[in-house]
Amino acid sequence: MAKKGILVTGGTGLVGAYAVGMLLERGERPVVFDIALNERLLNAVGVDTSKVTMIRGDMLDLPALISAIRDNDCDRVIHLAAFLGEEVQRRPYSGVRLNFMGTVNVFEAARLEKISRVIFPSSGTVYLGSIGEGLQKIDEGIPMNPPSVYAATKASCEFMGRAYAKRYNFEFICLRYVGGLYGPSPTALKATREIAIQEMIRAAVKGQAAKISWPYAPTEVLYGKDAAKGTVLAVLKDKFKDRLFHIGNGQLIGGDEILAAIKKHFPDSRIELVKGGNPMPYPESRLASDFSRSKEQLGYEPEYPIEKAVVDYAATLKRLENL
Repeated sequence: MAKKGILVTGGTGLVGAYAVGMLLERGERPVVFDIALNERLLNAVGVDTSKVTMIRGDMLDLPALISAIRDNDCDRVIHLAAFLGEEVQRRPYSGVRLNFMGTVNVFEAARLEKISRVIFPSSGTVYLGSIGEGLQKIDEGIPMNPPSVYAATKASCEFMGRAYAKRYNFEFICLRYVGGLYGPSPTALKATREIAIQEMIRAAVKGQAAKISWPYAPTEVLYGKDAAKGTVLAVLKDKFKDRLFHIGNGQLIGGDEILAAIKKHFPDSRIELVKGGNPMPYPESRLASDFSRSKEQLGYEPEYPIEKAVVDYAATLKRLENL
């Protein structure tokens, strides 16, 4: 019997590209559904695109989404297509349409096509309005209280996903990526801190002097390859006790530590962080994540602390940008 497909929306983005590669390594049949179809990133992370079904499609086009599932005999979906935090802050109406209605389209397609499991990456930002004194780490039990439009889109999708799954009998697995997602990407995820990290690594690779604005306090950051690892573990897991998991690394890190990791591998780099200025346009957590549930039930363990991530990031960026 032919193996069922796994639809990966946003499959040529940062987490999607890594996830597609990991699925192929495990003998799975990923089917990419993406409006951009950025094969450059897939190639840069080592994916053989000749082995991947690639479909250009819009998340707001429900018939196209249903056709992608039906025509490729998919029974699971990893839904990664979304606008990220600061992009939603800049374009709230477009962000709400894509993040919420695009996700509802996934749930509706799952209902109509009898999908067995939907993996939905949410965000640790859904907690930020609830974090107060006395907390030591962020676990899955903290009540959601989203302080931004982006976080509200993620929280809304969590509620809708649970309602759809309960009523229409499919598994809805929510993964909260905790911390700023970063990694080699043509768009640097359109987030100011992640753009700054990419500028630092690009300058080091090219041997250029650079002054990088860094107004951010220490916070948790999550390398794209670790996010993809947790996502693939979740889509392939046989059985679950819980349906909500943190994917993070459990550590806070500041700009000086990131720069030190870069200089360790690029000792001649001439990079200076300029402190102060405007921070993120929404609150950030000053607490690290507790991902013990993911470790126990999914077998998730982050593999890319900042020093290892810098090496992988630099090598991939060289391939991506022909540096």
